[in-house]
Formats: sequence, structure tokens, C-alpha cells
Amino acid sequence: MQELRNCERCGKLYRSNGFYKLCPSCWEFDEFDFRRIKEYLSNHPGAKIFEVSTALDISVGKIKRYLRESRLEIIEKENRFLFCDKCGKSIRTGKYCDECYRSMQKTLTVIYPGSRRTRRSTVVSFKSV
Repeated sequence: MQELRNCERCGKLYRSNGFYKLCPSCWEFDEFDFRRIKEYLSNHPGAKIFEVSTALDISVGKIKRYLRESRLEIIEKENRFLFCDKCGKSIRTGKYCDECYRSMQKTLTVIYPGSRRTRRSTVVSFKSV
């Protein structure tokens, strides 16, 4: 179901499918920035976050959002930039460390132990891009 929302970047009203917080034109701009970052990192492996931000004129906040979305990963195991939302441990990508993620996954398994088999599958598979 689509609903009307205001774009977080430009404020324009658009029909949202629930997945994006940006209007289609701002989403395209955001994807363009992400592709620029990936290209820069392929040409400059091991580049630091602030180096990428300065070289491409992309905010550190946007780069951090890509890290939180697990679209980018910090090379160093211990960093002082990205931390687990639950325990505060240093992480390289996403929102949670491996231990907290497994703990939450077990909790969800206890709360929702599984579904009954039906003729029509409701399972959707995802792959990181």
C-alpha cells in the first residue's frame, strides 16, 4: 500500500512504498553518491572515512548511514566510529555486533517459533548488493 510522505531531503510530497524515505529523484541522487563512494574505494582501497568525505564532498553522516545499512564496511576490526546500538561495542557495519544480533535472533525465535507449512510460501529472500 502506498502512502503520501514528505521526502527527508527536499521535502517534496511523494508516494512511498514504505521502503524509502526519499522521493524518487532524491533517491537517484543518493544512489549516485553511493556509486561514487564505491568507485572511489575501488581506486583507493583502505581509504579513511574522512578522506572519502573530503575527496567526494559527501557528508560523513551519509557515509555512516551507508555503513548502518550494511552497504559499506570498515576494514579495521576496532574503530572509534561505528558502535553497536545495543551494547556499544565497536562494529564494522550494520547496527549490531554479532553477539547482540544472535541474541536478538534467539529472542525472535522464541517469540515466533516458526510458521505452519502452507501451500503458498510467504518467505522472501534478500541479498546484499
